[in-house]
Amino acid sequence: MLVVSLVLVLSAGIAPAQSTDTINPGMTRDQVVARLGQPLSARSYDSYTYLFYRNGCERKCGMNDIVVLDSGKVVDAVFRSTQRHYTGTSSSPRMISAAEARHGVAADKPLKTSEPPTPDKPKKPDA
Repeated sequence: MLVVSLVLVLSAGIAPAQSTDTINPGMTRDQVVARLGQPLSARSYDSYTYLFYRNGCERKCGMNDIVVLDSGKVVDAVFRSTQRHYTGTSSSPRMISAAEARHGVAADKPLKTSEPPTPDKPKKPDA
C-alpha cells in the first residue's frame, strides 16, 4: 500500500514542499513571521531590522537565531537551530564544535599560541 501511494505521488509530479522554517533572501517581514512566527524581539537601526528567535541552544551557542532585513527585505540570517535554513549566503562563520573550542581551533584555522614578541635587544656600540 505504501509503495502504491509513493508511486502515485511521484507520478503526479508533486514536489516536496519547502520547509516552513526556510527563509529566502528578499522575503518581507510578514513572510518571515508567517514562516517562523513572531520573533522573541526586534531591533531597528537606520534601514535595518533585526528579528531575534529562540533556537533552543542559547546557552550552548551563545546567541539567538537572527534574521536581518534591510529596507523591509531579508538580506541575511544566522541560524543555529537545525530546524531553520537560510537559502542565501549567511554572514556567519560556521559554528565550531565544543571539541574544536576546547582545543583552540577557530572556524578556519588554529589559534596562534606562540609567545608574544619580545622587544628588540639594544645594540652594542661598535668598538
